[in-house]
Amino acid sequence: MRPGTRSLPTLLAALLLPIAAGPMRLNAGPAEIAGFSTQRLQRLDAFADELVSQHQYSGLVIEVTRDGRRVYERAVGVSNGAGRPIRNDDLFAIASLSKIVTTVATLMLMEEGRIGLNDPLSRFIPAFTNTPVAVTNANGGIVLQPAARPILIRHLLTHTSGIVSFDPPAGSPMAAGEVRSGGSFGTLAEAAEYVARIPLKHQPGEAWTYGISTDVLGRVVEIASGMPFDRFLQTRIFRPLAMSDTGFVVPESKRARQVDRDERQSDGSLKRIPATPGGGRWPSGAGGLYSTPHDYLRLAHLLLNGGALDGVRLLSPRTVELMRMDQLHGLAKPTKIYPVSDGFGLGVEIRTDVARAGWLGSEGTFGWNGASTCYCAIDPKERLVMMIWAQHTPNAEFGLYERFNTLVYQAQVR
Repeated sequence: MRPGTRSLPTLLAALLLPIAAGPMRLNAGPAEIAGFSTQRLQRLDAFADELVSQHQYSGLVIEVTRDGRRVYERAVGVSNGAGRPIRNDDLFAIASLSKIVTTVATLMLMEEGRIGLNDPLSRFIPAFTNTPVAVTNANGGIVLQPAARPILIRHLLTHTSGIVSFDPPAGSPMAAGEVRSGGSFGTLAEAAEYVARIPLKHQPGEAWTYGISTDVLGRVVEIASGMPFDRFLQTRIFRPLAMSDTGFVVPESKRARQVDRDERQSDGSLKRIPATPGGGRWPSGAGGLYSTPHDYLRLAHLLLNGGALDGVRLLSPRTVELMRMDQLHGLAKPTKIYPVSDGFGLGVEIRTDVARAGWLGSEGTFGWNGASTCYCAIDPKERLVMMIWAQHTPNAEFGLYERFNTLVYQAQVR
């Protein structure tokens, strides 16, 4: 090949890259134009002020948009021990909101024919070919059984794979040997190979167990795309969407904008945990990203719009439609945003029964949250995006998400 020329596959890959978007254009004006009552939105002001003034949270950021119009934006409280006011462009460790990003990456590769939802995981990572299942016998001991079926890509996206954590089940042969934490691996490939040795908690497809399936999915993205996972997200998602503050490491130049985390102590007080610039040695698609509310709002609007934003299309409307369909078909799901009668799509939770749940809202609303108390919900019926972010553990204390949902919807008057 002549110097300066590129191969046909390289040229085709370049053509697949969307053109970078400019700033998201949210229409301004009174909330009434978007069907909200300004007077009723003041209840959201009081809610946020109360949580901060009573030291339940140190700082909160809220974003609500409808049909491309900003309805409500608020930052209240402080971001760190020095008392700097928190801002909507501050950097948060978003924890499991990272999973939606990894899902988008997977579905992009599905659309390109590189990944199939019904592909066995072992097609990409052969070490998962014979991963056994840990079963408790009548005496309470652990025995290993062969998997009745292969782990599929759809099992990873729906948390039905049986892959739960880096810790092998107590009593299994692996538990007696070398046990490693997630932070001990040097690469995503090394982490995935180790996970393949851990017995599954249950047969693939037979239960919903929240865990590290999305980390394994990040390795699948690496293999299917032929590029490192973090680079794929940067070149194929963050750069085209102008999400310039999102990534796995916060550069030195942006660290002053990081928000410290509060941790509730047994005596009720809050302990400040200083923010760190990186989540680990390898890119965790399950929980390792940093982002800003302004950046993540762009991703939420991309999904609300059926896969496109500001002239950039990452997914087709049909793919987003499939993403937000309930994939559990009656399987119980103990870890929830919404209290009851909710399902799970591809990487996102789905509201399936508003009446039984007892929260205001719409059936078909989808989204997720992170353990650091970052929440995003997308309502296609009402064309709403709702986000409330903090850096606080335990997640969503004081009924945060339920109260937030209620206050948003009670202010919508048409």
